[in-house]
Amino acid sequence: MKMAFRLILLGALAALGCWLWTVLCPSPEKLVLKKIAKLAATATFEANASNLVRAGKASQLVRLFTPDAQIIINLPEANRTLSGRDEIRETAIAGFASLTALRVQFLDVSVRLSVDKQSADVSCTAEVNAGDKKEFGVQEMHFQLSKLDDGWLISRAETIKTLQ
Repeated sequence: MKMAFRLILLGALAALGCWLWTVLCPSPEKLVLKKIAKLAATATFEANASNLVRAGKASQLVRLFTPDAQIIINLPEANRTLSGRDEIRETAIAGFASLTALRVQFLDVSVRLSVDKQSADVSCTAEVNAGDKKEFGVQEMHFQLSKLDDGWLISRAETIKTLQ
């Protein structure tokens, strides 16, 4: 009886140790997925959000990108390239101020790490809706992330042309 109790206790301690390891030391894939989820959460705001909250979200958004990051928007109604945090910040502030509300979700996210685990490619589908019920629809996206001292940061984001 004592032996069975010790084995059960040992098994429970091993399971607890494994769970603790995954919580305290997440895999690079999980860290990249968290960064993409944080991007969506930061870009999302409700209609009752004040201008101060919106400006704060724009500043938070910029910190998710590397200093030399690029955002390439290649849509039928708009083609634009944003280069660097300053241009990304200015565009985010203007966009957040002009919309009543914004909801961003990234669906079907897949992460591919480089061999040295210092960069990652992320493919996903972005679903963006404005609060005034105008739907921007869905758009295929590609992100490149780099692992820096500050953690994983987005170095490039671009829309992917799909068949119409």
